Amino acid sequence: MKLVPLNPEGLAPGFPLPFNLRDATGTVLVTRGAAILDRQQLGYLLARDLFIHEGEQGMVQRQLNGQVDQMLRADITLGAIASIRPDYDLRSREAVPRERPLDWPDLEARGRVLLGDTQAARWEERLDELAGMLLARLDKHADFTLLRYIHLAGSQPEDYSTHHAILVMMLCALAGPRLPGWTPEWRRPLTRAALSMNVGMVPLQNELVRQAQPLSTTQRAQVDGHARRSAELLRDKAGIQDALWLQAVLHHHDAPAGPLGLQEPGVRLARLIQRADRYAARLSARRNRAALSAKAAAQAAFFDEGGRPDEAGQALLAETGLHPPGAWVRLAGGEVAIVMRRESNPRAPLTVISLVNREGMPLAVPAVRNTALPRFKVEEGVPSGQIRVQPNLEALQKLV
Repeated sequence: MKLVPLNPEGLAPGFPLPFNLRDATGTVLVTRGAAILDRQQLGYLLARDLFIHEGEQGMVQRQLNGQVDQMLRADITLGAIASIRPDYDLRSREAVPRERPLDWPDLEARGRVLLGDTQAARWEERLDELAGMLLARLDKHADFTLLRYIHLAGSQPEDYSTHHAILVMMLCALAGPRLPGWTPEWRRPLTRAALSMNVGMVPLQNELVRQAQPLSTTQRAQVDGHARRSAELLRDKAGIQDALWLQAVLHHHDAPAGPLGLQEPGVRLARLIQRADRYAARLSARRNRAALSAKAAAQAAFFDEGGRPDEAGQALLAETGLHPPGAWVRLAGGEVAIVMRRESNPRAPLTVISLVNREGMPLAVPAVRNTALPRFKVEEGVPSGQIRVQPNLEALQKLV
């Protein structure tokens, strides 16, 4: 893929772009037809070198030509015309209708297709686009994104492979900067590896969620070999050449414990994926195993195979806390509440909304509770399988 630098002077929030906006690695930061969300995202974009695909130069030039024509008709001086740059916010909203943002099911449908077929045309480019859209939402709404996917893990086993892959990617994106030696260039291979780690066993994953009996010998062999199989599919079928990406996928089940600073970068990424994978799996319900509470899942991620604290697990839990958004907790007065936000200080009171009363019945009206008060203090985590209400997450989000 040949990239050309883009002068960012004309970028502005709120208006669809006529091209895919990329970074120096080719990763899509804003997809064609989508808009920069706000000035915070614009500042994030302007802090890095921006590029477009060589084949999209014509789109920029055509718009520039249109601006020149308008200025000539308005008798603007030649000096002013010579200084113009493509200015994407000159277009009227009527001229270029804004694209409706993709909703979560649309994004998940894209993921389902891509993770199930590494031979699809433009696979790497399309996965980059999907990851970019998902991570843009995470960067802007991290707590709600965790709320959605942690809630889905414990309540909806359907489409497990897709939901699990997205959750693990989100967890790794949040915790990655806490790894020893972290560099921003690792974000792409880390998040893409987390999203694609199980492409070698997608049908089996969805089958095992519904299976009541233990794994057969054949299934066990498939599970044991899926990391190698996934790396092979990514390299040989999808054409992935990123060594960190491939190494992280290859070792995401067998990355050695011990000090991360002594490991190769790809193994460090693999270790974080391994802990996030284990954490997300413990939060997930299966036919032959109930979902654990978030606190129990955290313990599984925090300690390594020898029972010692794990650096990657520590990085993960430093981001999520013991009770992340989407987890259920029991309050001192007996109510059961859903956690809505992470807190920057681990000792700060959690933001929760009670949905079940002390008798186990749904509350008529969800109630925001102040967990700093003794009667609403968080007593323990509650496994999602014990919850019999289906919350409207978008409606609850508006309450806090």
